[in-house]
Amino acid sequence: HSISAFQDLECYYEPPPLTFVRFWLVTVFGTTVSFISILENLLLFVFFLKRKAYRNNHNVYLLLLAFFDFFVSLAYIFLMSVNVLSDYLQSPALVSMWFSYMVPMITISHITMSSASFLIIAASFERYCITTSSRALAFAQRNRPEIAMVAILMGVVSKGSICLEFEISHHENCMGQMNEWQMSYRPFVFDTPYNTVWRLWFRNVVTILAPFFILAFLNAKIVATLSYKKPSVTVYAYISGNLEMEQAQRKASAREATRTMAAVTFCYLISNIVNVVLTIWEHVDKQALFQEYLSVYAIAVDVVSLMTTLGCACRLPIYLYCQPELRPDIVHIVEKWWKWWIGKLKIFVSF
Repeated sequence: HSISAFQDLECYYEPPPLTFVRFWLVTVFGTTVSFISILENLLLFVFFLKRKAYRNNHNVYLLLLAFFDFFVSLAYIFLMSVNVLSDYLQSPALVSMWFSYMVPMITISHITMSSASFLIIAASFERYCITTSSRALAFAQRNRPEIAMVAILMGVVSKGSICLEFEISHHENCMGQMNEWQMSYRPFVFDTPYNTVWRLWFRNVVTILAPFFILAFLNAKIVATLSYKKPSVTVYAYISGNLEMEQAQRKASAREATRTMAAVTFCYLISNIVNVVLTIWEHVDKQALFQEYLSVYAIAVDVVSLMTTLGCACRLPIYLYCQPELRPDIVHIVEKWWKWWIGKLKIFVSF
């Protein structure tokens, strides 16, 4: 009886708080948003990749951003949606599947999110240089591939060690139950300065707080500068001749690209406000957060992930609104994909 009681205690499972609410928020709504974001960013990646001109100008940042946004949205489904669904259904099979890929998936997810934020900083800095006529503009434009690689490398360095932090344990006494697999941190995470120096300070400052406030500053400067600049001189170009016309068109194109990055940055800031608040709260009063506001914290963490995915899904509408010259080509790709799917569907139905 004592062995049986120990096994019952070891294998006891209690659903996380607000599982029903989290199911509708994460598994239903979040999965829908993620699926839309996956399709949109796949479309954007193919669009920018197939056009050499876009790979050689500022749009290289948008190409890489679409690539990373695709994986962020895909990871949301596998990490968040499946996890909450397993708790909602109380399915040991789903739990076992989730643990089989959790560590590499969460590592890749964090690397892609951080790399995306650094790429947005790089693109915003170039737009800032153009808007303010900074001397650093030539450097920023001449070294786009190198700057992009540094942004990606920073994401790998800051988040790559996540895969070393987790330890998955298998409880044979709980075979076929919800607690058959459990996750914990390896001893070095909390027994060494790694936790304080690297996880709490370096990661939080470099990948969460610094990008947020740097982008807030750059965006504010760009918007303020644009608000004082005069409208496009296209009207005068018609009077002055073709040279002035081409110059006006280039200026208009540059302003559209600047507005695009300003909108992308603003979207990033909005989607990361909750994350910044939680990060600061964890540093100020972590004990109260986990003891008195555990339910609020659980929902807030879900909201952080959901808002990140929403931010990814907003890229395409922003590009279509801010850069009208992209619309015909993107609509053409959508029409081609739609005809392809309809053709495949007709073949399937005919069988």
